[in-house]
Amino acid sequence: MRIISGQARGRKLVALLGDNTRPTLDRTREALFNILQTRVFDAQVLDLFAGSGALALEALSRGAAGAVLCDHSPEACAVIEQNIDAVRVRGRAQLLCCEAREALAQLAGRQFDLIFLDPPYHKGMVEEALRGIAAGGLLADDGCICAETAADEGFDVPEGFALTDQRRYGKSLLHFMERT
Repeated sequence: MRIISGQARGRKLVALLGDNTRPTLDRTREALFNILQTRVFDAQVLDLFAGSGALALEALSRGAAGAVLCDHSPEACAVIEQNIDAVRVRGRAQLLCCEAREALAQLAGRQFDLIFLDPPYHKGMVEEALRGIAAGGLLADDGCICAETAADEGFDVPEGFALTDQRRYGKSLLHFMERT
């Protein structure tokens, strides 16, 4: 796994070992950032189920102003710390090693331009995260949420958000949402 573009282009990222995480494939990440390219520069980013941190670190490499990365796994947090150092964005990245619910409560009142949700598939975590984002007022007025799910996994978009686009990449489906 590598950073695809920007100041840290080509830098290797450490991946988590085992079957507990499923990193977003490089080609899916590249397609995602091609879609979001005009939204990344100077953005505040939240990567709620960060895993290795690849999504937020790619955004930082491409000029995002800052990022909060969250994962509940101590192993994932250790990998994210290594990757923050590898990409050399220590001053622009904040790591929260806690459950998503707790992170959303801690972040209430902050505004994010881009929010990435890439939870484990088939666990129903996207809807819960969206409700927490809405309750905390975390999405900026012109912000965008990108949630990755299994292609066969559905969820209801809560009131206050509108689904603006969906793209399938292999077994993954990217859902793009904005505030209504």
